[in-house]
Amino acid sequence: MSERLLDVHDLRVEYPGHVAVDGVSLRVDRGETLGLVGESGSGKSSIGHSIVGLVWPVSGRIVLNGNDISDVDPRRRHQVQIIFQDPYGSLNPSRTVGGTLAEPLRLVHKLSRRAAADRVTDVLARVGLPADAASRYPGAFSGGQRQRIAIARALVLDPELIVCDEPTSALDLSVQAQILNLLTDLQEQLGLSYLFISHDMDVVRYMSHRAAVLLKGRIVEEGSVEEITERPRELYTRALVAAS
Repeated sequence: MSERLLDVHDLRVEYPGHVAVDGVSLRVDRGETLGLVGESGSGKSSIGHSIVGLVWPVSGRIVLNGNDISDVDPRRRHQVQIIFQDPYGSLNPSRTVGGTLAEPLRLVHKLSRRAAADRVTDVLARVGLPADAASRYPGAFSGGQRQRIAIARALVLDPELIVCDEPTSALDLSVQAQILNLLTDLQEQLGLSYLFISHDMDVVRYMSHRAAVLLKGRIVEEGSVEEITERPRELYTRALVAAS
C-alpha cells in the first residue's frame, strides 16, 4: 500500500477579481510523481506556489506527512522545494552558485562554512556539474546548466517533495530530455516525490505515475497516467492529448 506524503484539501486561491483555484483536492504518495496538466491560466502554478508557501490560499488545507502546513512560514517548509520554469530568472545573477546553494544550509541547518561547501559539492555532482561551478555566476552557464543549478538548489535541504513548475518548457528539446532524465534518476536515487506541473501531455506521460487535469481552477479528471493519456473521459482532456 502506498504511503501518503501530501494531501491538499479543498484549496481555493484568489487574486483581485479572479478565482485561480476553486476547491482543488489532490494527493501525492511517497516516491510518486503526480502530473498536474492544463492550459496556461488553469491554476496549475497557483496550486504549486500555495504548497511551497509562495501564495497564501483563501481556504483549504495543505497536509505534509500528516502535519497541516497551510499557515507555516515558507521559510520553515524545508521538506517542500520548488523548481521554477525560468532557470535564469530564478537565480540571483550577482551571487555565485556556491553562495546561493550554501545560504539555506547556513540559515536552516546552521552548518559551518566547510560543511556547507562540502554539501554544495555533493549536490552539484548529483546534478552533473563540477565542483568548480560553485565559484562561478549563473551568467556563465547555459540554460540547461542553469536549470541543473536550480535543481541542485531544490535538493540541497534534502526535501521529500519537489514542485516542478514547468521545469523544461523554457529549454531546447534536446536539453529538455536531459533534464527530465535527471529528475527521474534523482527520484530513483533519493526517493523523491514530485508534483510535476506542465501544459504538455507528452511530458506528463513520460514523467508521471498519476495525472490530474485542471480546467479553470478545478480538477476535471484524475487517474493513472495511462488512463488519462490513453482513455481520457473528458472532452477537454482529449483535446490536450490530441494537441501533444
